[in-house]
Amino acid sequence: MTNLFPIRGRSNAQKKLPTKIRRESKQVSKKTHGFVPARFKLLPIESDVKLAGTAWEKDYIDPTTNISKKAPAVKKTRIFMDKVNMMTRTEQLELLHVKKKNASLEDFKLEDITFESFNLRPEIYEAIRKGPLKGADPFMPSEIQALAIPEILKVDNRHIMCAAETGSGKTLAYLIPIINKLKEEEARAGKISKESKEIEKLKEGIDKETPQVAEAFKEELKEKMQLMALKKSAVRSFNRPRAVVLLPSRELVDQILSVAKLMSHFAKFRAIAMTSHKDRTFVKKTLQMPVDIVIATPAGLLDYSRKKFVNLMDVKYLVIDEADTLFGKGFGEEVLEVIQKVKGFSHKKERPYQAIVVSATLPKTVNEMLTKEFPFIKRITSHSLHKALPNLHHHFVDTKEYNFNKSAAIIDILKRTHDENSSTMIFCNTRISAMALESFLKSKQYPVIGLFSDAEDRTVLLEKFRRRTSEANILVCTDLASRGVDTTFVNHVILYDFPTTVVDFLHRVGRTARAGNYGRATHFVTKKSRELAERIKRNIRDRRVLV
Repeated sequence: MTNLFPIRGRSNAQKKLPTKIRRESKQVSKKTHGFVPARFKLLPIESDVKLAGTAWEKDYIDPTTNISKKAPAVKKTRIFMDKVNMMTRTEQLELLHVKKKNASLEDFKLEDITFESFNLRPEIYEAIRKGPLKGADPFMPSEIQALAIPEILKVDNRHIMCAAETGSGKTLAYLIPIINKLKEEEARAGKISKESKEIEKLKEGIDKETPQVAEAFKEELKEKMQLMALKKSAVRSFNRPRAVVLLPSRELVDQILSVAKLMSHFAKFRAIAMTSHKDRTFVKKTLQMPVDIVIATPAGLLDYSRKKFVNLMDVKYLVIDEADTLFGKGFGEEVLEVIQKVKGFSHKKERPYQAIVVSATLPKTVNEMLTKEFPFIKRITSHSLHKALPNLHHHFVDTKEYNFNKSAAIIDILKRTHDENSSTMIFCNTRISAMALESFLKSKQYPVIGLFSDAEDRTVLLEKFRRRTSEANILVCTDLASRGVDTTFVNHVILYDFPTTVVDFLHRVGRTARAGNYGRATHFVTKKSRELAERIKRNIRDRRVLV
């Protein structure tokens, strides 16, 4: 079989290079074989919301060999909450709606935390149960949701960093508490008319009382008017969102918007999307009515902001989702500009805002950026952050077995693993590589869709793949599809081109084995990628952070 990407020999010009120069160039290229720049290194991140528990053992499947082994003792997670020691025993029990006598918070396991324990508004609870998690069994928060939701709900509005493995439920971990806070503000603002009548009565009473009593009435009147002014600031306004969610691609914007709209049917709020591909007339029309949440790409939001179509003056909650992408790859300056705008309005209006930074990986550069922009940010991480998913089986394929012919390798793997009921994603490092592979597989009569930067109607293509029909159940893509896109249904990921960093590796394999499901990942290893692949394989086997 002809190799799709034949290995080319050196050109005549290269052969004429002096031996010393060729040797130096060879040494440079050798450094890239598995070399990880410091800015991309992943390190364990200590969570400010602590986990504790007792050791337990169970059988598990080694993800690199598929062999059942006795797992080393690990900690069964139990959650502790900040300042819990300052609460009475009754307050602790009431907080989690538990009626067990003589119990302490140490008796509560992470698995015991429920959505009811967050003390959410009734319409928010209904929105979760009948919206995004309809039919979920069990109907319980994930680990990162159990950790993050109570922290974001706190009234101190402290900045939060929320980091957890792919497919762990981070979207709802920030949407639920933000929407709950917005509805609480509206409920407080709804009491203004009633309090206005009380203030009028106070004004009438002041004139009828003695000077001493009137003075006391004036103090009460002043307090009530200050409170009413505060509540008026929470009233919904046209073209002034109270929450902004930033995402790196229009596909992710549409995905998060769909989750928000599912909840809006029950919680009654308005969420709109802003990207450069949205119809400008339609977006301007939607901004003429009160809007609560804007979900946008940084460029899209700044474009509408600079043209005065949207005003960020009332933003109280700023979410930076997929932070490892947004703080790099050309987005950094735009994200910082949005942060400065929100921060400036916050100082001007003398009211705090809350930033929530969300990511599946936290490279060194992102950590440094967070420390600089949000010095006192609270870090919340899951215990599986930067580790391989336990329910994902890895298969490393040395292309040497196929005479370094990846075309033959991909056909062999698909013949053995793919059928009409499967959903497979195949990742390439470049658009050119993805286009060539798509063309090759189509020539072999495989039901392939190609998704890369200049593909037309990317949202339509992704939706077609999600429908899981036998006519389109293989997606050949670049890293465009590796971040955040919901692919719960995907059961096999193939890394046709091995990624150059661990960050990209985690995002790609994270497209399967999501939400507790089992998945399979196949990695093509070449001479160039062997060193990095071996290091990742060792860390997966030892259940360590991938570095």
